[in-house]
Amino acid sequence: MLDSRTSTLFWLAAALLALCSCRAPSPDLASLSSSQPEQRTLFLDIVHAGPRLIAVGEAGRIIYSDDQGHRWRLAETPAESLLTAVYFVDARHGWAVGHDMLILATSDGGLHWTKQFSAPQESRPLLNVWFADLQHGYATGAYGAFLSTRDGGSHWEPHHLTDDDHHLYAILGQPDGSLVIAGEAGTLKRSTDAGATWNTIASPYSGSFFGMLQAQDGGLLAFGLRGHIVRSSDHGQHWDEVPSPIQAGLMGGHALRDGRLMIAGAAGAILQSNDQGRTFTALKGGGHHAWSNVIDSAEGLLLTGETGIERLEN
Repeated sequence: MLDSRTSTLFWLAAALLALCSCRAPSPDLASLSSSQPEQRTLFLDIVHAGPRLIAVGEAGRIIYSDDQGHRWRLAETPAESLLTAVYFVDARHGWAVGHDMLILATSDGGLHWTKQFSAPQESRPLLNVWFADLQHGYATGAYGAFLSTRDGGSHWEPHHLTDDDHHLYAILGQPDGSLVIAGEAGTLKRSTDAGATWNTIASPYSGSFFGMLQAQDGGLLAFGLRGHIVRSSDHGQHWDEVPSPIQAGLMGGHALRDGRLMIAGAAGAILQSNDQGRTFTALKGGGHHAWSNVIDSAEGLLLTGETGIERLEN
């Protein structure tokens, strides 16, 4: 079981309730070097990198699996800060972000990582990262943090996006080329010029949104506090509330390869949609843990959170 400080950091770094600039205590290196580094360690995000799975989390740890999550290995990384999100633009090129405004990059499918940017003096954790291609990328975070790159991360440029300093929890590109940001206090913003300028979009919910995901039909969803889910069918210009079967906070989600949409969150919450996010049902079997994200594997769902990485059979 995690101590109270680490448990609190889970909620903070996963952008669930609030944020701080604290660093997660380092786990026992011996346990991380064992045959099961995914256990007893906080992991906040997980993605596909081609056939490989990549997860990031506590104390700068990045792990990868080449057998659908049965066995995990530690990647080589210079990080010690808590990592909050990871994104791959193809099977080899990926970026991870976290506390200390840290940005890491890999070009070999996640085996080795190098530092591209950090600003610990800012005390603003980065919480999400998204790339349109190998050159153009964006990172968002606490207190309005927003950075962009036009050269694959060789240079990252900070931007002043908003005067209210709301936390910007998620960013996602749209099929029409626009960018959408979701964040604290119902923040929804949209850019049609690669992030140079942003329009504030009216939100049907005034609470915080912690994540977004894209449906196969082009629908865009944002989700967050108290189980709230909103959906846009026009690339983020207008939003409508989606009925939710729960009131627990929703933290992360993925569009699975079979077309289902999955969202995971507090109190063991796992939601599934079979109609592109127009309705959701709650799955059983998630226990009572706080889940930060969910992804598909060949043998069921994989969940990240305060207990590491766990499998839920389909």
